[in-house]
Amino acid sequence: MFKIWQIIKYEYRRHVFNKRFLFSLLSLPIMVIAMALAAFIISFFVMDTSPVGYVDRSGVLSSPMPLDIEGDIFNPVFEFLPYRDEAQAQQDLESGQIQAYYVIPEGFPEIRDIELFFTDMPNWTLQNQFRLLILQNLDTFQNLDPQVKTRLQEGSLFTLATVDESREMREDQWFLVITPIIISIIFILTVMTSGGYLLQAVVEEKENRTMEIVITSVTPSQLMTGKTIGNISVGLTQLVVWLIFVWVGLMIGARFWPFLSEISLPGHIIVVMLLIFLPAFVMVAAIMSTIGAVMTEMSEAQQISGLFSLLITIPFYVTTTIMSNPNGTLALILSFFPLSAPITIMMRMAFTTLPTWQIALNVVVLVIIAAFSVWLAGRAFRLGMLKYGKKVSLKDLFGKRELT
Repeated sequence: MFKIWQIIKYEYRRHVFNKRFLFSLLSLPIMVIAMALAAFIISFFVMDTSPVGYVDRSGVLSSPMPLDIEGDIFNPVFEFLPYRDEAQAQQDLESGQIQAYYVIPEGFPEIRDIELFFTDMPNWTLQNQFRLLILQNLDTFQNLDPQVKTRLQEGSLFTLATVDESREMREDQWFLVITPIIISIIFILTVMTSGGYLLQAVVEEKENRTMEIVITSVTPSQLMTGKTIGNISVGLTQLVVWLIFVWVGLMIGARFWPFLSEISLPGHIIVVMLLIFLPAFVMVAAIMSTIGAVMTEMSEAQQISGLFSLLITIPFYVTTTIMSNPNGTLALILSFFPLSAPITIMMRMAFTTLPTWQIALNVVVLVIIAAFSVWLAGRAFRLGMLKYGKKVSLKDLFGKRELT
């Protein structure tokens, strides 16, 4: 156990304190921050916040109550200016003093044909604010219960439910769909990064014959276990740091966009993620170690590992199919294929309720495959040492007899 712990510490330190790891660790948060800043700058300079005019022939807005809403950087509160006639409003529109103007007919609200004049189509936020302005100044609106007023101002809130009523989701709970997919992408990046480190480390140690020295002090199984746990720790460090950046980003973003504070994941989804991702992490790390142990050159190892990377990311290529039919044949096949199972399970959970037996069976299969992968990696190390400088064939790897 002490030797395994020493290997774990060595593997962890050699990667975490490496400049390349620090670069990959910070590259994703920096890229996300840069994209957010770019979106902020574009929205700030592109959005037209100039006033909007209106010609009220009905008298609804003769003494309008101001809008009781709070804006933010991306959704400012627009100023609405009254005009006596359309000629003056049209003149100010052409001169750029206003970006659009409405004309409310005399018979409003019995006649509901409100006209909108513009040179460039106003955005949805502006049009929604004018709708609220009209709504809160109607006589019938003034006499309503305050709770009813608030509900009318907020608009309709649709709830989608499955036929068997096993799953419901409101339209404002979009994060229940987006978050699992984002976490899956982060998982892929983390797994492939740490797996790449492990693959490179094993091949390099074989090429410079460091492995021959190390193997005299520890058994192949101890070496494999230490390397796998060490590199999993590296990947988990990367994942934790990225999640901290996400959390800090949400805390800061919630100050500008209050809806971000409502983002959360149900406890059962978090539990399933841990049960699925941890054995999958071990499985991928052990597979990368096996590839590194049986290959003699880094270029060959990368080609083979690329195939496994493709199999892991298959669900992303059939996202539309999984979204439209999360319980279909293809989704079920990918759910029970170990390499594609983690991502497929998370994607399906975003769109449907999975039976408990499917989740339990997936966890059991992943644990068994992970344990088998660790054993296979240890065998690959042992055979790789006995057959140094040569490729280890599948017959040797899965054969019953050891090479002598």
